[in-house]
Amino acid sequence: MSEAPPSPPVTRASARLDALRAILRRYARENPVALIASVLIVASAAATGTLWGEDASAWGAGPLATVASGRWWTLLTALAIPDSTVDAVSSLLLALTVLAYAERLLGSRRTGVLLVVLGVAGLALGIGLHAAAWTLTDLRPVVAAEVPVLDPTTPIAGVVMAASALAPTLWRRRLRLVGFALLALFALYAGDADSWYRLTAAVIGLGVGSVLSRGRERRSWHRSSTRETRTLLALLVAVVGSGPIVALVSGGGRGPLSLVVDAYTQYDDELLSRCGSVAQSVCDEQVALLMTRGAGPALLAITPLVLLLVAAWGLRQGRRSAWIVALFVLTASAVLPVVSLLDGRLRIDPWVDGSGAEYVLWAVASILIPLALAAALVVARARFTLRATRTAARTVAAVIGLAFLACAATLFIVEAVGRRSFDRELTVLDLLGLTLRRFFPPAFTNPGGGTAFPHHGPALFAYQWIGVLFWAIVVAAILWLYRRVRRPDADGEAHYRDLLRRGSDTLGFLGTWEGNRHWYSADGECAVAYRLAGDVALAVADPLVPAGRRPEALTGFSDYCVEHGWTPAFYSVHSETLDDLVELGWRHVPVGVETVMDLPGLSFAGKTWQKVRQPLTRAEREGYTAVWSRWHELSVAQASQVVAIDEEWVADRALPEMGFTLGSLDELRDRDVRLLLAVGPDERIEAVTSWMPSWTDGEITGWTLDFMRRRTDGPNGMMEFLIAKAALELQAEGAVVLSLSGAPLADDPDEPVDGDPAPLRSLLRWLAEVLEPAYGFASLFRFKGKFRPRYRSLALAYRDPLQLPAIGAAVGRAYLPDASRREMVALARTAWEGRR
Repeated sequence: MSEAPPSPPVTRASARLDALRAILRRYARENPVALIASVLIVASAAATGTLWGEDASAWGAGPLATVASGRWWTLLTALAIPDSTVDAVSSLLLALTVLAYAERLLGSRRTGVLLVVLGVAGLALGIGLHAAAWTLTDLRPVVAAEVPVLDPTTPIAGVVMAASALAPTLWRRRLRLVGFALLALFALYAGDADSWYRLTAAVIGLGVGSVLSRGRERRSWHRSSTRETRTLLALLVAVVGSGPIVALVSGGGRGPLSLVVDAYTQYDDELLSRCGSVAQSVCDEQVALLMTRGAGPALLAITPLVLLLVAAWGLRQGRRSAWIVALFVLTASAVLPVVSLLDGRLRIDPWVDGSGAEYVLWAVASILIPLALAAALVVARARFTLRATRTAARTVAAVIGLAFLACAATLFIVEAVGRRSFDRELTVLDLLGLTLRRFFPPAFTNPGGGTAFPHHGPALFAYQWIGVLFWAIVVAAILWLYRRVRRPDADGEAHYRDLLRRGSDTLGFLGTWEGNRHWYSADGECAVAYRLAGDVALAVADPLVPAGRRPEALTGFSDYCVEHGWTPAFYSVHSETLDDLVELGWRHVPVGVETVMDLPGLSFAGKTWQKVRQPLTRAEREGYTAVWSRWHELSVAQASQVVAIDEEWVADRALPEMGFTLGSLDELRDRDVRLLLAVGPDERIEAVTSWMPSWTDGEITGWTLDFMRRRTDGPNGMMEFLIAKAALELQAEGAVVLSLSGAPLADDPDEPVDGDPAPLRSLLRWLAEVLEPAYGFASLFRFKGKFRPRYRSLALAYRDPLQLPAIGAAVGRAYLPDASRREMVALARTAWEGRR
């Protein structure tokens, strides 16, 4: 009987391939409609040739193609066939992503039906409105009615907006706000029929979604009005700022803001116009184009748009400096068309065969929309209160002023030295005017006469690039200013300690450590300790609150963070706090486990306590004693030994000493913290532990282990000895709880391990593996298991999954504020090599 051949070993590559197949199978099972739509888009594009650039307008829909020609079937074909390669790729990506998400919310059957219904409805209504505007208001140049539309993203937009009504609170808001902002961007700037039909389908889908969600329980958005206002205005400013760039890249458009696009081109119209009217050999159009085209002039032309995008970033965080920048640029953008009309550079001539009504309408829109947004910023100015420090503001003002003087002086000198490279003789006033003009985009300047320009040499280089250099410095200074924010003064630590003594959980004392700030409710009865890491406010442990007021404190602290432009997160909170946060709509992920010993009735008798009892009895037999003390009570020799033990421990680590929720030598100096020392017969300190108090109704009822250090050359079992002695002696003092503190990134052994953890949980597990060689979290957690503790899960609570990268980075900075990049890379490399 022959033996079966051995199965081939499972390699890492094959395991990854199997995992990928499983993901694809699950995707196909959950999103059949999205897959069918994707196949239909690619197949129709290939069949009609649009995938490689052929014309398929015969299948498109529009006022003439559908209504006048009676080809009603184009309402269906226009929804499946893309009009170009770019449209095919973008439609395919949207179908595989956002449409798949909408399908999971709506269900496959409803998604399939709505794709057809909303697509046809959006096209039909859009075509009707298009035909009415084209016929009744003589706005033919808005979008040519004879150009058929092919756009598979139209039904996708409608379905996504319908599904948004069934999405969780956070994603409902994000889908609608971001979705309509993007749709409006293309409609206002590009102005093509596709954009308007797509927007129409989205509006219909929003109404259908409201019907579908009728009767469902709807939670509030759990967002303060301040955050809503900031986010909305920042998004609108970003749309106004990025719209012209989108339109320029796509070839312009005929939307209501298309005149703004014309204003932000890199051409110097005044200079080019001279080429058509002045018969001079030096005034050659090609030379003028050389002066006014290229990377430098192009960057200078879009400077206002870059400033608006930078301002939008700051507005989202509540920066007052961003508010000022946005207000200035929007006002200038509104004034520009007025100046252009007054000086005749923009003429109200009839377009095609119309009366010029479209031009007037669009010119008014180009003026009123920026002014309306600027007015909205003025009304909402109280929402943008986060100011930079006075020192930072003065520094930025000085840098911008000096940069302008240096750049202007350099340009003036280079122009003066290189006068021969200009097309005519220049006076000092000519040089001065030319110098000032090069700091503004062409659309914002009106030279009012002949314009000189250099043909070659350093003068040409400075002519094209000096303004770009100045504005690059301005943008960098603004971004630097965003990071220099006035922090509110740290509120009294004494009051936090008073609330601690009223009643606190086992980890509440962490809030007294250096680097933490404190938020208090209006009546001072509730408190939250938090640590700022960049723009993330990490609340440490559970809030200090009277009975029944925890949700109020959680909401108050969150609103306080939003008001100051911070991202709130609650770190190392217990299940009681976590339950209230979940009720408020927060999400969470486990970040550790606290090990707790209940002291009433504790004794180390029996076989189960053998691993603790043996080190205890051996240490006592060998003459070791456990000595209680406080830092200020230590003798100079004792303090020196404790410092030496700590230095020895730190020197043995691949990374600097950690902080945040892990105490160091500095935390031992607190007068409320008790030390328990293992002292040998020769009076040498072999190990040291620190214990933080916790109170109930003004009485100390518990102690929490924090600092643990022992000599590397000392006897084994010293930590078991100290913890056992602490448990017995604190029990005799009347304490009821002894916490062995939290084990970061550990899993609760009493809870089942998730076989398919969330991405963040997987990341935390990997991080635990990375830090294990340096800090031994897993081995420390196993060590604490000897004391048969009760396990209490610790969690990180957050509101927005998109904030997790920033929160994760903030936690890393909080734990390792002194770690260099080289140390982190070396540690990660070591961990990776250890896993191979």
